[in-house]
Amino acid sequence: MVKVGDSIPQVGPLEEGGPGQKVSLPTSGKYILSLVPGAFTTPCSNQVPGFVENEKAFASKGYDKIYVVAVNDAFVVTAWKEHLAKSSGVHFLADPTGHFTNALDLLFDASGLLGNHRAKRAVLAVEDGKVKSIVVEDEAPNITVTKADNVLASL
Repeated sequence: MVKVGDSIPQVGPLEEGGPGQKVSLPTSGKYILSLVPGAFTTPCSNQVPGFVENEKAFASKGYDKIYVVAVNDAFVVTAWKEHLAKSSGVHFLADPTGHFTNALDLLFDASGLLGNHRAKRAVLAVEDGKVKSIVVEDEAPNITVTKADNVLASL
């Protein structure tokens, strides 16, 4: 599993706004990377608003970008952003193949419930392309260490 000091992999595709609209994560600056098991699932839809609501609080600590990544197609992730955070600056990224999440070694087999492998619920604080801190939930439905307020308090 990815650990403090590791570089964020530049693999993908990661897509934002629709299929084929590929994006890369920054290699400089500070940002928050929140990986979630599935767009529109109840736990994920309960967790992500905390990051949207605290966007300015994260920025006040120097983390001026927040990326939410789900192993879903870009249509679903884009619709989820429209539903949860239409006017926010939080970026919702699709990892349609799971290659990015796999490169972080944060995939788990959710085929029994969600149909395929999905991201473990994790939050990484990233500085200049390297992991500064990482928290991962023990169980995918849990929102404890990855709750936005708890992540903010740890920065």
